[in-house]
Amino acid sequence: MAVLRALVLAFLLALVGCGSSNVKPGTAPVYYSDSRSVELLPTAAMTDPIDMPQHIAGNFTKPDGSTDSFEADSWVRANDSILSITMFTGFGTTLGEITYERDSVKAESSVLDVTKMKAEYLVADFQVCFYPFAALKENFEKAGFTFVESRDASADGDVSAAGDYVRTLKEGDRVILVATKKAREVSLVNELRKYSYRITLGDK
Repeated sequence: MAVLRALVLAFLLALVGCGSSNVKPGTAPVYYSDSRSVELLPTAAMTDPIDMPQHIAGNFTKPDGSTDSFEADSWVRANDSILSITMFTGFGTTLGEITYERDSVKAESSVLDVTKMKAEYLVADFQVCFYPFAALKENFEKAGFTFVESRDASADGDVSAAGDYVRTLKEGDRVILVATKKAREVSLVNELRKYSYRITLGDK
């Protein structure tokens, strides 16, 4: 819970500072439940490159029931060699950048204390939303999770060609998170950790 609150506070600029952090995948597992973790997929798993602006809004429910929220613009570049997420305020000020390439996740910012952020968790959630389902499914199932996807048929009836989806991660009968893409909107709701993102693809 402290990790998620730190992320929210970072986006709200409540964590004032500067610096960088560098985490090698495998040395800091991403725990999607209290007992099971996964490693990040390699950037080579990304088969549909992205290079676009995105707008992200989210919230986190605290133990006392109150909610913190955040909102930021970003430019995202994701291909088979790099994942780069640069975040901006509404005024165009750069908040920071998260870069995943080769064997490490790097976070840099002149205004945020990124040593308190868990950049690998943001990368992992991005992968859930945008990386190929088959690669994600194999990765999650190795850790003992169940990961399923449903898609609507495209205009010609080809389910595999439809861009919209609902992806669900479960541990046994318990739903951990649900990621949904519909047209230009992508949402991720982590029911276990009580946080969510809503991403608008392209210009607002």
